[in-house]
Parts: sequence; C-alpha cells; structure tokens
Amino acid sequence: MKRLFIKIVTVAALLGFGEHTVIADAPAPKVIRIGSAYSGGYGKPYGWGTPGVLQDLGLLEQEFRTEGIEIQWNIFKGAGPAVNESLANNTLDFAFIGDLPAIVSKSAGLKTRFIANSINGLDYYWATPADSPIRSIRDAKGKRVGVFKGTATQLALSRILAANGLKESDVRIYNLGTADLLAALKARTIDVGIGGNNLFALRNQGIVRIIGSTKEYPKDFRAYGGLFVTEKFANAYPAITRRFVKRYVEAAKWGSEEVHRQGVLTANAKAGVAAADFTEDNKGRPLSDINNPTLTPALLNHFAGAIADAKRLGLIRQTVELDTWVDRSYINAALSDLQLEGYWK
Repeated sequence: MKRLFIKIVTVAALLGFGEHTVIADAPAPKVIRIGSAYSGGYGKPYGWGTPGVLQDLGLLEQEFRTEGIEIQWNIFKGAGPAVNESLANNTLDFAFIGDLPAIVSKSAGLKTRFIANSINGLDYYWATPADSPIRSIRDAKGKRVGVFKGTATQLALSRILAANGLKESDVRIYNLGTADLLAALKARTIDVGIGGNNLFALRNQGIVRIIGSTKEYPKDFRAYGGLFVTEKFANAYPAITRRFVKRYVEAAKWGSEEVHRQGVLTANAKAGVAAADFTEDNKGRPLSDINNPTLTPALLNHFAGAIADAKRLGLIRQTVELDTWVDRSYINAALSDLQLEGYWK
C-alpha cells in the first residue's frame, strides 16, 4: 500500500497536481537564434541600443556557455523586413524590431509574443541637399522623398506628412535602405530623405541641411520597438526564455548607468553609430530613459496607435490585438529576480 501511495503521488506531481506545478523545458536547444533590425545599416555584425550592449557584454554567451548552447546573432542590414522574412522562415527565436515591421508580421499571422521594450523613443530627422530651396516638410509636395519602407521610419513619415497637411500620395516615395538613402542625398537623386542620426555626418560635411525632426512633434511621432520571442520557442523553453530576458534586463541596467556612458558609446560605435552623433541625438536624455526595457504605458499606447494607423493606411489587412500579444510575465520576473522593480521611472 505504501508503494502504491508513492506511485500515485509521483504521477500526480508529474501531471501538475502537486502543491507547485513546474513546467520543465524541452531538452536544451543547440543554438539560440537572435535577429536584430538595429544595425547601422552598413552590414556590420553588431547592433546598437540595449541589444547592442547585450551583445557587446556577452551576457547571453556567459549565461548559456556551460550548457553548450550557442548564441547566434543576426544583425540585418535589411532591418525590419529582413527580420520578418527570417521569422517567417522559422530561422529566428528572438527578434529586436521596430513598431511597424513587428505589427506587419503579427498581422500576417506570425506567432510572436511582445515581451520587452527595445527602442524607447528614437528621433527621426529629414534632410535635403544643402542648396535645395526646400525649407520644411510642407515644401516636399510633389518631390522625391526617400524612406526605408516597411520599417518604423515609414510610419513616422506618414505621421509627419499628415501633421503638415500631406499624405504619402502627395510625394514621390523612393524605398531606400540606410546606406542607399545617404548615397541618394549625395547624388541628389532624391529631394528629401528621412532617417536617423546617421544624417549628421552628411550635414557636417556640408552636403545636406537638416530641415526638421521629430523633436518638434509629440513623442508618439518617434520610433518605438520591442523584443519578441516566437511562441514556438517560448512554449518549448519557458525557463530559457526567462533567463534570456533576465540577462537582457541586466544589460539594460548596465546601459542605464551614467558611469557606463562610454561603454554604451563604444557598443554603438561597433554598429556604425558615431559617439558624437549619439550624444547630439540624445542631448538631455539620461541613459535610463534611452535604455528602459520595461513595457511602459507610453510604449504600449504608441503601439496601439501604430496598429490603428497601419490599418488605416492599408499597411496591414488584419488588425492586431495588443492585449493578447503582450506578455508581461518575463519582464516582470526579471525585474523581481534582479530587485529592479521601480528602477525605471
């Protein structure tokens, strides 16, 4: 009878009927595949921002080394659309990606979970050749405008145009990646280009004038992005997913400390983001604001508006249910484990 009781208790525990239900991972994967849209746009194997800090510090490699799990970083020159293609081909487990491409992939049926912040209000700038008569975005009507379509930049452009009484059909859109946009401005094959702080180098050389930025608009005009995990990976490896996010939050904490500002600049420089450009771009912003990994109300409100705008503009067919997409469990667990609840305001 005693043996029979032990067997029943053992079976009950395995079925999850014991006092504590433990969900065990499947056998550990041989590799964790990470995709990042946050490249400098020049094909370098490093990302910028908090993901870049995570990569530079090697925290994931340290976490999983003893188990023989390889960490595979994929930094996509093709940004969000390239990340989406890899997600669709089942060649990524985690993705750092901006708002619009993340929304597009989710709308198309890719099964991901939105588990952390990865871009917290990135500014955009619009530039024109130095001797151009164009003085503001209002003057762009009928002109050639370069933008990286399918990325968060496209959504920002749509909002900027609308705020100035224009729409995409009022301008001639040219789809240009980061490096191609700079080349087109140099060659004067476009009249206006919208991009990030990489435009500063051309301005410093006297090639372009920057005629506006999202700093002049509500914060919602800026770019936001997230960390996403595939449902397939999260379901198979819940504990590993939790450890991944914990290490990501550790990187965000390190990158939020002003004493590490030089280290943040060094990590970004590997992706092609010049220290002077990053400093000018983020003047007055503490690192703790830039590298905040939490799912803030501002981030989620932005995504809600971005989903609505993407549907209105015909960029997606099916809407996305934000409440069921967002999974706070991993970031909340990481904040609790690291005693960082309340660290990021």
